[in-house]
Amino acid sequence: MMKVYNTLTKQKEELKLEKTVRMYVCGITAYDYSHIGHARCAVVFDTLRRYLEYSGHSVRLVQNFTDVDDKIVRRAVKEGKSFREISDYFISCYKEDIKKLNVRESINPRVTENIDEIISAISKLIEKGYAYTVEREMGQDVYFHVPALESYGRLSGFSLEELNRHRIEPDPKKKDVKDFALWKAAKEEDIRAKAVFDSPWGKGRPGWHIECSVMAMKYLGIPFDIHGGGKDLIFPHHENERAQSLALTGVEPVRYWVHNDFVRIRGEKMSKSLGNIVRIRDVLEKYDGEVLRYFLLSAHYRTALDFSEEAMEKCRRAYEYLRNTLEAIDMEIAAIKSGVYPSGESVEMAEEASALEASFVRAMDDDLNTPLAFAALHTFANSANRILKEGNSSLSSLERAFDVMKTLCGVLGLFENYARVPVLGSAIVDRIKEREQCRKERDFERADKIRDELREKGYQLVDTPRGTRWRVV
Repeated sequence: MMKVYNTLTKQKEELKLEKTVRMYVCGITAYDYSHIGHARCAVVFDTLRRYLEYSGHSVRLVQNFTDVDDKIVRRAVKEGKSFREISDYFISCYKEDIKKLNVRESINPRVTENIDEIISAISKLIEKGYAYTVEREMGQDVYFHVPALESYGRLSGFSLEELNRHRIEPDPKKKDVKDFALWKAAKEEDIRAKAVFDSPWGKGRPGWHIECSVMAMKYLGIPFDIHGGGKDLIFPHHENERAQSLALTGVEPVRYWVHNDFVRIRGEKMSKSLGNIVRIRDVLEKYDGEVLRYFLLSAHYRTALDFSEEAMEKCRRAYEYLRNTLEAIDMEIAAIKSGVYPSGESVEMAEEASALEASFVRAMDDDLNTPLAFAALHTFANSANRILKEGNSSLSSLERAFDVMKTLCGVLGLFENYARVPVLGSAIVDRIKEREQCRKERDFERADKIRDELREKGYQLVDTPRGTRWRVV
């Protein structure tokens, strides 16, 4: 059974899940191009989803978009646009980027699509004594009163002293320094950016944290199974989200809180102040999206991951080795099925595939240990290439190996668009055999002409110690 590290309990726990798994992952605040830290979060939880599906579950995954926020408003004002123009553009860019990383589609609610539900939730928090209003120039702010919830701080593990040092939105009108905004009264910049909504407290917009409580409850119910996000969200965002949901329902809202670590640049966290932000689209100009995905899974999700050209090149070579191995097995299958090469008797390849499957599952069951899963794939690839050189594998053994490797790579989101090596008709097979005879007779000019002829028909011939194989051009 799979175990994951639960941030709430500070230990690895067995995932006890129903057939359908309900998962919420915090999405981007859409005010700029997304960076590889965003990509890591998306890829990690997409991989968790894939593995749960491989394990027999169906997964309902919700990833929100924050489409109205302080940063979005500031950028809109600076560029003379509405908040919606800014958020729409950067949401579309994010979707375009992560599609290239093979991140599957999910349910993507936006804050502005859920304003009525957010207002209703805030009203209930006021009624239950967990929130209060503060008068402002153009309406009222609404704050969550942190001391009203006894278990506040349980998720982050911060002491009262530590919580008091985290002065989020300092304001002398707040009852307690730890209180956080549920609703923000409109300011001039909000009006200029058209980022204002009607509410019982006047025109304004939601605070950051309430949106995820509301959308998670709306789309997944309470409690739901898994809440994911980067570890920078543990406090204050997820701590506050948990507080709101618990106050509203009286129920612990999430069974397993799962957080991934940062992507670092030369040992430092990416930040605008350091000028070391690496955007997804900039990396994709040089590397295939699957290579970037490989890199993002190359370290355990709960450890920091250092980005560099050297690391990317290492991952590119490792990725290509796996792909070439998969193709080599596939070429052998096609050669046997086309009658170019006879089937052998050895079932060693199938035995290695079964060993791979067991090692892969052990790795992934142990808190989504993708580096160990990759190690299992490379161990198999080394054995597979040795067995291929020996040239005595049975067709069924090769097919078993291909299916297992392709499936497990798919769990990691790799080789999504792999095209099978085709089985050839007799006319082309005859030309391949004719070319092999030409090579034996050292008539290389004629052999090259046949090779070029078949290339024009869409087949690239590959000469191996066991004879001619091919791939689609």
